[in-house]
Amino acid sequence: MKELGELLRKARLERKLTLKDISEQTKIQIHYLEALEEGDFDKFPGEVYLKGALRNFADAVGLDPQEVLVHYRRLAGEPPAEEALEPPSKPPARLRSLPGERGPSPIYGLLVIMLLLVLGGYWLARSYLKEPTPQEPLPSQNESELTEPEAPPEPGGEAPSLPEGGVEIRVAEAESTARETVFHVANAERLELELLCTERCWIELRADGKEQFPPRNFQKGEKVTAGASEKIWIRLGNPRGVKLTLGGVEVAEVSRQKNAHNFLFLLQ
Repeated sequence: MKELGELLRKARLERKLTLKDISEQTKIQIHYLEALEEGDFDKFPGEVYLKGALRNFADAVGLDPQEVLVHYRRLAGEPPAEEALEPPSKPPARLRSLPGERGPSPIYGLLVIMLLLVLGGYWLARSYLKEPTPQEPLPSQNESELTEPEAPPEPGGEAPSLPEGGVEIRVAEAESTARETVFHVANAERLELELLCTERCWIELRADGKEQFPPRNFQKGEKVTAGASEKIWIRLGNPRGVKLTLGGVEVAEVSRQKNAHNFLFLLQ
């Protein structure tokens, strides 16, 4: 480091400047300037202050501040890559337009804004007006946005879907909602369900609270079976493309739903 200090001292003496002259010009205290010329850099409170003092001292005595910093880093053993991280000694000059040079016409800005508005309107129209594909599942939080009305239950209380004598499946109106239809199943020891896909349909199924398979799309002609001792919950992305039978009896209410819907079968 004494080599670098000697370089600064020599440059100062060649310009016939005193340390007081340098201090008045750079606002650096004289004892720090003396430490620079002596190569005693430990007197500085930090690396940032040291490098700033080296840069200002070099500029005051006519040396290239960047070359002085490079020389310091080399003596300090710092990697060369750090040189690129040092900020320039002077801020770059602000770009200005040449005399007679015209800036961009405001018409171009208006055209860009109009183009963005058209693209944004097209995207919104596709997002909100496009009908959902019946094969794909619809998120539960968006079910309230379905445009087609749900088929209302038959009036007059819990309407039986099957004649007496076999498995009885009744719609529980009080427990059903716009998103889910609840069925009470009687005259059966277990719930034995079978689904036949007449069209491509997304299916999620749980028997007694346990997921039977990862929710996915089933192709036309595929079958799904499930058994439970208490309840079966199923969600269909395309109910019209499914034929559902419970205990060997078709449940017609399922295929009447036009949009994604949940179905719950409870054994009484």
